[in-house]
Amino acid sequence: MASEALRTGTLYFLALVIALSLHEFSHALAALSLGDTTAKDRGRFTLNPVAHLDPLGTLLLLFLAFQGVGIGWARPVPVDPSRLRGNMRRSMGVVALAGPFSNLLQAVIGFNLYLAFAVFIVPHLAVGNQGVALAADFLEVFVRVNLSLAAFNLIPLYPLDGAKVLSAVLPGDWSRRLDVFFLRVGMWPLVLIVLWDWILPKLQLLLFDSKRK
Repeated sequence: MASEALRTGTLYFLALVIALSLHEFSHALAALSLGDTTAKDRGRFTLNPVAHLDPLGTLLLLFLAFQGVGIGWARPVPVDPSRLRGNMRRSMGVVALAGPFSNLLQAVIGFNLYLAFAVFIVPHLAVGNQGVALAADFLEVFVRVNLSLAAFNLIPLYPLDGAKVLSAVLPGDWSRRLDVFFLRVGMWPLVLIVLWDWILPKLQLLLFDSKRK
């Protein structure tokens, strides 16, 4: 039981590290393609996870991955909107969308690798091969993690990418109102949603156990 939890937690942690690093690199790539070299100048235009992972966010990710909870974060890529070509709001929207899009792309690649693995590799290997099972489980976890990250980051709440994407597609006046709103409330709406989603199942379990007693 403990070994299975260790195995699953390790797979989730590795998948999250890869997915988050590529997510942040995609922001840097999009910003650079639109003329902003800030991320590149600060050493963030790299696939090296060390450059992207936040120490506290990584520790939390490492701890909670083994508890079956996917909470953690990477360091946001620095972007200077004034250096982006074209309409600043729209360009920021493109940079923001690049992160979740990269997660969707990773999920598609992971799923196709899983299918290719199952069709072309598994039939030629010995039954019960532990390496085969580990690789298959990792690809499945990798797809799940990336789909979850894409969906989560598209929630239109600060500081998630979805807030910038929404600001980019709204008319100018509405976009400014949204930005002012997020400046006032900060990330508290997101914190409340995360805590509610985390705590609610535990409250329901406690209530169910109390009723049974």
